Amino acid sequence: MIYVRHFVHTEGVRNLVKIAIYVDTSGSMNERIQGEMDPNSSGARPSMFRSFMRAIGMKGKVKKSVIARAMWENLVPTFKDRQTKISTINSRGRSKVLAPLDFRTHEELMNVQFPKPYGGTYLWEFLVEEAVELSKDSVDWLFFLISDGMDMSSSPPFNGINGFQPCIEAIKDIGIDVEFHIIGLGLPDDSVNVFRQVSGASGGSFVNIIEAGDDVEQAVEEVGGALEESLNPIARMASRQRRQQEYLESRQEGDLDITTDTAPPSQDYSGYTYGDLTIEDTNPEQLSQWQTDLLRIRGDEQIENIQAYENWVSMRSTPMFSDTPGIPVDSWALSSEDVSLIASMKIDNLFTFLSQIRRSDVPIENRRIIIRGENVPESLLETLSNSGARVVLYPEELPPPPPPELDSERWERNEYDFNDNPTRMWDIYPHLGRSKARTAVVIDPPLYPEYVQKISRAFERTKIVEELRTKLEPIQRSYAEAVFKPSWNSFNSNWVPDDWPSMLPFDSATVGEAFCESLRVVYAQIVHEWLFSRGTRPKFLLIRLSNESKTLGLHKHPCYLEFQSLLADMFHYQSTNLRIKKPQVEYW
Repeated sequence: MIYVRHFVHTEGVRNLVKIAIYVDTSGSMNERIQGEMDPNSSGARPSMFRSFMRAIGMKGKVKKSVIARAMWENLVPTFKDRQTKISTINSRGRSKVLAPLDFRTHEELMNVQFPKPYGGTYLWEFLVEEAVELSKDSVDWLFFLISDGMDMSSSPPFNGINGFQPCIEAIKDIGIDVEFHIIGLGLPDDSVNVFRQVSGASGGSFVNIIEAGDDVEQAVEEVGGALEESLNPIARMASRQRRQQEYLESRQEGDLDITTDTAPPSQDYSGYTYGDLTIEDTNPEQLSQWQTDLLRIRGDEQIENIQAYENWVSMRSTPMFSDTPGIPVDSWALSSEDVSLIASMKIDNLFTFLSQIRRSDVPIENRRIIIRGENVPESLLETLSNSGARVVLYPEELPPPPPPELDSERWERNEYDFNDNPTRMWDIYPHLGRSKARTAVVIDPPLYPEYVQKISRAFERTKIVEELRTKLEPIQRSYAEAVFKPSWNSFNSNWVPDDWPSMLPFDSATVGEAFCESLRVVYAQIVHEWLFSRGTRPKFLLIRLSNESKTLGLHKHPCYLEFQSLLADMFHYQSTNLRIKKPQVEYW
């Protein structure tokens, strides 16, 4: 089993993977390949068809450059909000940087203009030159390449069909780890073999388009899926080693060796880790499993199945930390589709469902209706609320794993980043860039002082507070003042926890200060999201403290109580004065 070893700078900082995108704009990209696109094909994206239908110059043939542009447009969502550098591949000295390394939105990526094809193909030596330059910024890179030909312009030993091997060896000697994802356009067999080795040995992916049409759709799905796996920090190791293993199984004598260092065999990576728990899938198919996992990662204990019905599952659990210690919580989980079904076609089941909730022997404040999925009409929500239970609409996908515990070596090695996120529906606060405006937001206030300093410095560079000032100053609300404060440490000055572990390397004041500052950053980001939303505002807000944080007493910290109060004030004001719909807010 092969594991990717990430190289590290001497100062011990592991950089998240960055992306260099190279699009061939040599003259041969004016050539056409056979095929047409059927606009009625299932699963294909409209933007692709518009591109093709605009640019097909003759029936049954499509320009390679047009295919490249169409594929780029369809893969843009994969690259948005990532650090990308975008360049062309052309003759020696004529390749152009179209967009320097930076985070970019979907719109910014779509606005990148590729020049008309001309010139030659200076490839392998060019990639070595790029590696030298990119190594100054990071040692962990993903190279995405769209090309239709081999190198004809590099100097020995990088020229010709065999120039790829010296290129890959030189990149490795430079000291950066590169994972190649390649789309070929009408490549001959010898070139296919070259790109197969380059991508396979690095744990990347490769697709060669022979004919426009289904080949294009398949390439978008295959390479797009592999790219998304590699940009998921948690899943990357497993998916990359899987692709390398597949390459080894088909490797022939003389083919490239694996380009990453290997580690001793270990157990297969499986699932997502939540503290001591491992969840095999953030989106399990069975509702009962989803509900059980949700309760487990929330920190509940003694989870029991009460009864499973055709359209819902009922469970009883005991929260580890709650305002009513030792008193269980009854929860009934059902999907949003089943809510509509029992309300429209199975009325008897709806009456049975509501009757069960009313007959529960736990206090009414400890009853929960958990709906998986958000598409539930307001009238139905009101009907369910009349049962007396609290109704909570969760996303279909379970929330992403929390950050490491305070004594984890990952903090010491600076190996954690709040941008790490294996899920599609959830955004994570605090983050270091702009919001992605996803379905839901999970808030994990970090406690590690040095990491919070890093978060705070990066946050100040975003200029979010300056942007908010013009919007908030006329409002004169308490939450406006809170955003402008440089820190919330004044709330920390008189805080004395009930107990403080003697083995912890930090005193309570130091951890409390970091906790307050992380909450301030999160709070400003939430205010910005709801006042300057450039997309759909998240409908669900989950604020969770780890069991470790609660053991330290941070759930009773004045900063946390102030944070809750200010959030409630802000959402009340926005819903009544600005007519912005409140999100659902859950505190774990």
